[in-house]
Amino acid sequence: MRWFHEAVDRLHVALLHRMIPTRHYTVLAHTLIGEVVAGFQVRWGPQPDLPVIVYHHGIAEMPYDKSFRGIFRGSLPGQAHLVAIRAPFHRTWLDLLPGLGSMQHFLAMCAVAVQLGESVRQALLAHGARGSMVVGTSLGGFLALVHHLTFGTADGCVPLLAGPDLAHVMLGTHYRRFLASQALAHPMMLQDLLDLRQALQASDTRRVLPLLAQYDRDMLYAHHAACYAASSIPVVTIARGHITGSLAFAALRAHVLACSQVLLPKR
Repeated sequence: MRWFHEAVDRLHVALLHRMIPTRHYTVLAHTLIGEVVAGFQVRWGPQPDLPVIVYHHGIAEMPYDKSFRGIFRGSLPGQAHLVAIRAPFHRTWLDLLPGLGSMQHFLAMCAVAVQLGESVRQALLAHGARGSMVVGTSLGGFLALVHHLTFGTADGCVPLLAGPDLAHVMLGTHYRRFLASQALAHPMMLQDLLDLRQALQASDTRRVLPLLAQYDRDMLYAHHAACYAASSIPVVTIARGHITGSLAFAALRAHVLACSQVLLPKR
């Protein structure tokens, strides 16, 4: 994706051999909009050779690991190293405003989160982890797809309450009223940047296992289910809306666990 490579210049990640369990880390990313701050935390599994699950949160999720803690409450039956990525502009509510102020800031926010997830994933594999999966909810699910389409390095991609056409969310739902007039004047630009349907169809779709909410008014179910169907990707559906679905931690957890059994290498 052209915008991904234009948004990030380089990214420095903390040395993972100095990390201790369940600690939050901050990193500085140097992008074309200047320096931005992102972060992550790692919850280590009991053995070094366990798989890695990288998780991306939703837009404006405060604290950033709220859904992460809900989905991954306690240990997983199969065990894994769990990584929660904090996207730029998500330390506080006031911190979020610049991230939504322009398309350049929004793209940088997305790109840095995806690159950070890949950097931490690689570092954990270098320390003995075996296998990896990228998971995300809402915007985080879209970022999981971006990771799949940009790097294709994880064994699986699990987008929750998200599809490959973020342009439709901005132009075809109630979010349209939040767009500036300049953005509304250039809908084709948004589609060029944020509609990943063709790229998804050209990818290895066997590694993509999404979950959608039947009554979702943000990621409209009919549209995104059709997007996945066009790529021959089966969809798991829950009878929830977007917010109620994002809080249905038991259902989301069950889907992630089922996907890990299918996608991650057997030990």
